[in-house]
Amino acid sequence: MEKLLSGVGSLLYGMRFTMLFFYIGLVAIIFGILGKFLLETYKLMSTLLFGHLEKIDLIIKVLELVDMTMVAQLVWVVALAGVSLFVTTGHFDKKDIKKPDWLDHVNTYNLKLKLAFAIISISGVHALKTYLSGELTIENIQIVTMVAVIHFTFVLSAVGISYAERMTRDHK
Repeated sequence: MEKLLSGVGSLLYGMRFTMLFFYIGLVAIIFGILGKFLLETYKLMSTLLFGHLEKIDLIIKVLELVDMTMVAQLVWVVALAGVSLFVTTGHFDKKDIKKPDWLDHVNTYNLKLKLAFAIISISGVHALKTYLSGELTIENIQIVTMVAVIHFTFVLSAVGISYAERMTRDHK
């Protein structure tokens, strides 16, 4: 039985490299977001320089670019922290590659907390964009209210994760 458990443990440990396919997929998504970001930036700059854009439309377009940036950062944090936590840290042993300071303090709880706060930031930008893009009709007020409730749910979720992590840390 001990030999079987040891074999299963070795197999599972060796399979950690299969996670690289997920992280490579996340990198591809980052490049896709980059392409979309560059295209939208080009369109916005063309309109700013050669066309006409209302102030509110400019704010909404900029918020969309900020939103894309934050989503890309979120995906990057997940990919880098995931590889570091679950696959390998050997790539940081080279002299020419400096490990980000925050990565030394990341564990699964901290990663969940970082993700929760990133999602709250993204949700906040989306809520502001939704609020700014609509006129005050009954339908738009309902949409803004729904977005605000979802945003508040994300906030409560992050507070819950933070509280659970703090209870676990204080208990130890």
